[in-house]
Amino acid sequence: MPNTVSTRVYQFNANSFWVIAVYFILFLVYFSQLMTMSTAGIILFGSILVGIPLYVRYGNNENIKLRTWDKRPLIFSSAGIQFGLDHYPVEGMETAAIFLESFTGFEYRTPWVGGSGSAHMYNKANGDGNKISFRYQGEVVDFTFCLSSYAQFCMFRAVINDWLAAGVNLALRQAFEDDFIVGEMAYYHTESGIE
Repeated sequence: MPNTVSTRVYQFNANSFWVIAVYFILFLVYFSQLMTMSTAGIILFGSILVGIPLYVRYGNNENIKLRTWDKRPLIFSSAGIQFGLDHYPVEGMETAAIFLESFTGFEYRTPWVGGSGSAHMYNKANGDGNKISFRYQGEVVDFTFCLSSYAQFCMFRAVINDWLAAGVNLALRQAFEDDFIVGEMAYYHTESGIE
């Protein structure tokens, strides 16, 4: 039975051009008028300049986000890679370089810098920093994709093993060792999603 995992990728949001243009104009106006503004004006205008990127990054308005989810799924399988109508069979893949960051909701601890040996900082991953760059019939193709669960993470690893067995020259780098992931999932009682 072939292994398959369907993931999502970001695309650039065309509407974000206007947000960037307006922000750039406000930025220029602010610094050109800085010497003539009152203290209250500097604080108000400066707060707006700080608030806009924060709202774009953390707000819920999808129309102004710099990146949005592409409607086309990125599907990894034992047979190759498919993105929308583009299909890259494993037989044509010459090399692949993969960086596995994590999966959505992965909770983990990192040592607190300057703290005692037992102090840790809590982190929660988005899972959207996974990357693949592969050469297919002389053309290099890159994707940054999201793995939504530990089950998808494991299935993707199974697909990688299938590619290795098919003879693809592959380099894999992970942000976290497998033992660390399993240990942190046990610590935070994270559901694996594997049935």
